[in-house]
Amino acid sequence: MTKNKAIIKFAVILLVLGLGVFLTFANFRIPFTTTRYVGFMGAIENKMGIDLRGGVLAVFDAPTDSSDDAMNATVRRLENMLNSRGFVEASVMRQGPNAIRVEVPGMQDTEDLMQVIGEPADIEFRRSQGEESFITGEHINSVSVVQQPTFDFAIRLHFTNEGGRLFREAIQAEGMGGSIRIFSNGDLISQPTIQSTDVGIDNTALITSDGQTQAQAENFRTQIESGLFEVRLTNTETSIIPATLGAGALRGGIIAFIIAIVFIFLFMWFLYRDMGLVSNLSMFIYVVLFLAGLALIDMVQLTLPGVAGIILALAMAVDANIIIMERIKDEYKSGKRMAVSVESGFKKSFWTIFDANLTSIIASGALFIVGTGPIQGFAVTLLLGVAVSMFCSLFVFRKLAQLYLFINPTSAKRLRLGAQNDINEDIPVITKKERKLNV
Repeated sequence: MTKNKAIIKFAVILLVLGLGVFLTFANFRIPFTTTRYVGFMGAIENKMGIDLRGGVLAVFDAPTDSSDDAMNATVRRLENMLNSRGFVEASVMRQGPNAIRVEVPGMQDTEDLMQVIGEPADIEFRRSQGEESFITGEHINSVSVVQQPTFDFAIRLHFTNEGGRLFREAIQAEGMGGSIRIFSNGDLISQPTIQSTDVGIDNTALITSDGQTQAQAENFRTQIESGLFEVRLTNTETSIIPATLGAGALRGGIIAFIIAIVFIFLFMWFLYRDMGLVSNLSMFIYVVLFLAGLALIDMVQLTLPGVAGIILALAMAVDANIIIMERIKDEYKSGKRMAVSVESGFKKSFWTIFDANLTSIIASGALFIVGTGPIQGFAVTLLLGVAVSMFCSLFVFRKLAQLYLFINPTSAKRLRLGAQNDINEDIPVITKKERKLNV
């Protein structure tokens, strides 16, 4: 590689880094579309948990004899229900063996949460005559709101295979003009008239109503969905978490992060001079990639423990760079050329860094599997940070150091080594003899 090629590659890396910084903070409307681009920081802000943004918290108890499968299925159904309403940042988790905790960041009223998921109820479908139900919540997979060609809104029911069979039998028995009664907790909430007995096998049914608005259809859907849980839920706690609770802590975390970055950059420059600046550039790339990962990975939800995981991951990334730099210093003091010292320093520190980070990844994975809520948030941010740190320390930093040696081999040796070698430093290429020595 020539010096000019090294300069071009280095310039391309800086341009890509600049683009990454722009994508991190930008917020603009994409030309010729109605879509807005929200940068990584904006996306991360939307992922802030209830302890940072404030919101509504609710706890639901289930019967003590509820099975794990039923509890887990209810958690999934609650998650799907909230996601379908646009609350993708909502958190639903089990709390102990027989309780479910629901957190919805950004929501300001407990009544809003109950309107979204509804008061837990028993849903029953009965024929026009008789009190025996033939369809219950366990026979319905999902409920959706659809708009008709007449611009009215209707409800589409998606039955299980068993539910679809029972529904077809019921409406064929009732016949045209008959009706199906729908009850919630024993109260009649709808009695649609059968308009067709020619039912397909797609296990769906459409409930229409002339002039029904979207809000009315959404309310009807909530009434039905509130009876689809696999276990009978009882709301035992509902509270509002004020946004001011985490605002100060988040502000303090951001200030601490900025101070840490500045201090780290100054420390690395003071201790390692030019190569310290190269290390700082790799750390800058690490921060941008880390923020991109936090924004793009769906399972990331930023909580106060998550902020702690970010700062801890940053400290581990710096530690890896220091290990590499100290190894390079040792190699250089032993009499090797700077280029050989850099190559050997990265090679000999690889397994030390890899093993240390691997143990952190295993620990983070264990925390994610056995932990809940904020503990999982801490585990995800730490796991992501460590993974990005390994990539930047072992590959990005190494490539930047190699390029810099081609660009400025003389200045690159200005580390605080205590002594300089007499070997000519102007040739950054590693010789065949040096490679055979397994440096």
